Formats: sequence, C-alpha cells, structure tokens
Amino acid sequence: MAVNATKLRELNEGEEISYVDPPLDAKGEVWFWAAGYSLRIHSDGKLFKGEASALPGKVTERHTLYRVADSLVVDVEVRGAAARVRRGLLNGRLVHTTHAADEVPALLEKYRALTLRDGSAWNASSSRVLVREYRKKQLKWTVHVDGSSVFENWRDETKTASREEAIALAEKRIAAKEKQGFTTTLIELTKAEYANPELKKPVKAAAPVKFAKPTTPFEAVDVAVALLRDLHVRRPLHHFVTECLELPRENKRIDAVNGAVKFFKGLHKERLGRWNGVKASKPKKHESSWAYFVRVYGSLTWVLAGEAGEDLPCFYCGNVSGGGWSPLEISEGQYELEDLIEATGDASLSALQVFHGGWHTGYSFAFDTRTASPDGEHAIVPFDEGAPSLPKKAKVVPFGNWLYARVKAQLAIVEKNLNELD
Repeated sequence: MAVNATKLRELNEGEEISYVDPPLDAKGEVWFWAAGYSLRIHSDGKLFKGEASALPGKVTERHTLYRVADSLVVDVEVRGAAARVRRGLLNGRLVHTTHAADEVPALLEKYRALTLRDGSAWNASSSRVLVREYRKKQLKWTVHVDGSSVFENWRDETKTASREEAIALAEKRIAAKEKQGFTTTLIELTKAEYANPELKKPVKAAAPVKFAKPTTPFEAVDVAVALLRDLHVRRPLHHFVTECLELPRENKRIDAVNGAVKFFKGLHKERLGRWNGVKASKPKKHESSWAYFVRVYGSLTWVLAGEAGEDLPCFYCGNVSGGGWSPLEISEGQYELEDLIEATGDASLSALQVFHGGWHTGYSFAFDTRTASPDGEHAIVPFDEGAPSLPKKAKVVPFGNWLYARVKAQLAIVEKNLNELD
C-alpha cells in the first residue's frame, strides 16, 4: 500500500501522526504510529486504538500468530462468547480490542493471508518462548512456559510432569492474577532453556545444494561464493547477498531487509549484482586466492534483517546505518590506514591490509603482510581501530580456506534463524 503522511492522517481521522514507517502496511490493514508513538490499527475501514482492560470470564481458547522477523504479533484470547484480540509489536506497543468469539476464525485467516504464521500461545518456535507481562498499577508479573516448566518473573521456576500440565498451571496462575486486577501489557519472546514443540511451517524450505568439498584455496573461494548464491536464491526472505541482487526486480527485497534503498544502492553502487553472470575462473600463475577473489568476484556483502543475524557478530557496512547489517563484508580498500597511523604514530600498522568490514566494532580482519607464503598468501589477523596494534606473527592460512570455513559456519547459523523466521 505504501501510505504517506497525508494518508496516515486520514486513517487517523485527522489527528496528528508520528511519521515513521508503519510496522504493517497492506491493503485493508495499516498499523501506524499516532502522535507520541501510540500505536493505531486501521483494519477493514475501522480505526482501533484500544487500551488494555479486563475482559471477564475464563480463557477457553488461545491463538497466537507471529511475523518474528518484523516483531509482529496477533494474540487472541477467547472467553466464552467474547474474545480479546491484541495486535502490535513483540516487546512493544499493543492495541487491545474486543470481538465476538465467532469473528475469530475470519480474523485469523486474514492475518495468515498477511503472512503472520500460526504459532503456539506459549512459543513461536522450538527455541523461542512467549513471555506475557501483566501489570496492576506499579506491580508487575510475568509468566512463560518453557518445556514442562512454568517461569514467573523470569526466574521463579515450577517444574511439572508434562508440557500440558505446565500450560494448565500457567493458565491457573494467570486467572488468579486477573482476579487481583492484573491485565496484559506486554508480550515478548525469549530464548528457550528447554526443548519445545517444533511448529508446523506452511511451506518447507528447499534443501541446500550440495557442493564437493574444495581441495584448493581457489576452489574454496568458488564454493563459498556458490553457497551464498544458493542461499540468496533459495531463501529470498530476511537477507540478501548484494552481489547477487538483480535490480530493479529486487528493489523491494532491499527495502524489506534493510530499508534506505536509495542510500544503500548509492553506497554499494559497484557491488550491486557484481556476481551475476560471473563464473569460476582458472587461477593465474603465482596468483594468491585473495587476488583470485578480487579479480573474479570483486567483493562480498551479505546483508541480514536483524533477527536473521542472531548469534552472529554483525556490524553496519561502512560504519553507517543504512549500509546493511552484515556478518560478512569483504573488498579491497575496506579501510584506509593512513589516518590511523597518523593518529597513533604507529608506522608499523602499515603492514596490515584490512579486507573485512566491522573495523568500528572489532569484528574486522586484515592481512598481516609481514608474513607471506611462496604463492603470496598472508596471515589473517583480527583488526579493531579502537585498539590498533600489530599482533605477533601468525601462521599463514590461505584466504580461500579462511573464507570457506567462515561462510560454512555462518550459513549454518543463518539457515537456522531463517527456519524460525519464514
């Protein structure tokens, strides 16, 4: 739908809005921010701005839908003939509304069509469990079910004989708190400590393409690139490899993952689609695997949506917001050392050749040119501009071998994250 400020004011019945990108913007459904960043939901021609309040009766049925990558949640409690519906952001603002219980099936179908995925009222995946926060004036109480345990206020654990028993106990304690006047104010996810049910996915992801294990550093470069190309094509949501982008067809993909499309394209102008049509080449005589990578592929810029990068050391490309949240950014000329040498007075730093981004966070890497193999490979050492120093001489590892090992390790983590987000 791509609403603008004028349209948002119209949806907000003429009242002022805080104009930032709406968390959800689709035909017939816009979640947006009113003045003061209070959440509003315009759904099927109606504006909702409900606040938390009590709804009498015992909870007889729960439904929770998630779009974890965007922190969106729709949480439904059925209580007899009525239902409390909460829509909003995980660990953020919620809009609470009351509906007839017989409206719930159609409501759930609507949000499934908007790509929110059915989860459990107690977990979004096998490794992420739902924490419900309740408040009464200044008092706060939280509850979540993890495996067969009930946790209150995050730390107070009650173990039970089964998950079903744990859920029943949690519901009993929620009912008791509600009788005391507590109401739900926040819903968030946390990492599980125990095993939880794996939720059925609407579409099973295609299996990765299998590649033969490389036998040379040059093959290692080619296979690392092939692995990333495969993921880019096979899993089109929540990440992209800049060098694989096909523009303008994938402009929306940049926007969905990173936003700031115009800025991003300007910053990475030379990298966009750089690998398209490029094939593995024959190494030149006395060419190092780094020189081979630069000649054939040029650069590598892998960009992730925030949740897709969980458990990875990520950083902003170019040290700027909008440059891409990345675990892997490789190119020539990644960092100019002259200013750092002048600032520190340490001329020995000129031996370093920084080739990996993240220098502003300590996640960068450099070649130590003091050491070299007969075929021109150098030792690879960490680099951090905040604590610059020339390390002890290290063992030479061919760049291609280093890249292949790093890509394999990071792919395993990202694929796991994508399985939870898709």
